[in-house]
Amino acid sequence: MGNHLFHGDNVGVGMIRDLRGVIEREKADIGIFLTLTEPKKTMISEAAAAGQFEMDGFDPVPRIQIVTIEEALNLRDRAVRLPARRDDTFKKAAREEDRTAQGKLDL
Repeated sequence: MGNHLFHGDNVGVGMIRDLRGVIEREKADIGIFLTLTEPKKTMISEAAAAGQFEMDGFDPVPRIQIVTIEEALNLRDRAVRLPARRDDTFKKAAREEDRTAQGKLDL
């Protein structure tokens, strides 16, 4: 598949449908659509219709994510949402760690 540059007027919902077809065919967990222009409402709706990717112990993330070049430059690694550990798991580990530290102080 070749690389193509599109003028903003050419970017549309059909491209999101194509990306959805590719991630389903390739059995990919998520797909990222990088664009120079703000996505149209129909594109956002189509991406949302692809649902969420879920993995045990992690917060769900959108299966198709639309990221503008501006977002990518400003947010860098935060522009794409990848599965991240749930906060409750992290908080439990932090509390256990604190108890151990306090126990050492009691010695």
